Amino acid sequence: MSLPIANKLLFPQEIEVWYVLPAIRKAFAIEMIKQGNSQKKIAQLMGITEAAISQYKSDKRAHIPLTDEIKKEVEKSAKDITTQEQMFSEMMKIEQNMKQSGFFCQIHRSKSWTPNGCEKMCSYGGMHG
Repeated sequence: MSLPIANKLLFPQEIEVWYVLPAIRKAFAIEMIKQGNSQKKIAQLMGITEAAISQYKSDKRAHIPLTDEIKKEVEKSAKDITTQEQMFSEMMKIEQNMKQSGFFCQIHRSKSWTPNGCEKMCSYGGMHG
């Protein structure tokens, strides 16, 4: 992934809230639309507005490109989601996969300065480092 490195310091929690969760939501929204779900239903399952779903669909939000592996996991996961509990569980599973694979750390490094060895300091990166 070739995103520009910023000189600011962002903590992993900020990366998660500002970049990772929106990217996961967007991936699920796009996949569920492909599978024939309405924007209204997807918004209800995610607990967000229909306008947010529309912005994901028109690429106005969440510009982190996900790996093919993560996209495949989202495609598989999205098929069976019918409740908010399932949505919550599947989104958490994808996020955990991003952390375990080291992709979360790549996103962090592309958006923020990180100290040497931050994987060992951070529970997100410590799983793979």
